[in-house]
Amino acid sequence: MMEGHQAHPKFLIGGIEEYMLEDTQTEVGHFEIEVNRVKFRENFEERTGLQIKEDAIAAGVKIKLSYVLDLETEDGVVRIGDDKVVEIHSGQKFLAHPGGSDS
Repeated sequence: MMEGHQAHPKFLIGGIEEYMLEDTQTEVGHFEIEVNRVKFRENFEERTGLQIKEDAIAAGVKIKLSYVLDLETEDGVVRIGDDKVVEIHSGQKFLAHPGGSDS
């Protein structure tokens, strides 16, 4: 197991095991994601749609915070609201645009 992310069993009455994950705030490194075909490093495992747009702007992507954010998946495009939390993985591709038609 990786140090800092060890699960420790805690036995409860009735023999049920409960696992507690320690030190969940440890920085894990970085993930390489894309917004509007611009690759940049994201340093967090989870980000809201708004935070992803803020990070993209800081990385030089020419978008506005008012833009809508879509995540490209194997099953199609998923709209990511400003307050929706996304689990970040390397290789994710987002598209930020002014909105309007979903064509």
